[in-house]
Amino acid sequence: MLELEKLPVYLYFKNGNTYSGAHEGMRYQIRQGGRPDPDDPSGKKKIPYLEVKAWPEPWSIENTDPAKISTQEFSPDLAGLEQGVNWLKELLVSRREDWENIPSILDCQPWSPAPEPEETEKDTPPWE
Repeated sequence: MLELEKLPVYLYFKNGNTYSGAHEGMRYQIRQGGRPDPDDPSGKKKIPYLEVKAWPEPWSIENTDPAKISTQEFSPDLAGLEQGVNWLKELLVSRREDWENIPSILDCQPWSPAPEPEETEKDTPPWE
């Protein structure tokens, strides 16, 4: 079972590290993110938050259809980390079918984004 005590201490995330794992068919990732502070005109100051993502096995997050990835943000502290773990536990129960009905990595292909449409002649400016 996912337990807060088995995760790295919060300072691990505060220092910019990402933690990922898998449990009963559910893969997850926990990391600290930052969005621009609207009160900082320079755009350098960031407002931190803890981001937790979950998706079904067998692929890495980069090779999973974004529609299958659940994401939630929490406060950037130990309480937020605890809330994130509780959210993962809730997902484990509420999306049980997603975690149990996963194909073997040998029987499926990883997701990849659709290719960019090729430029046609009518897309080319007349001066070229």
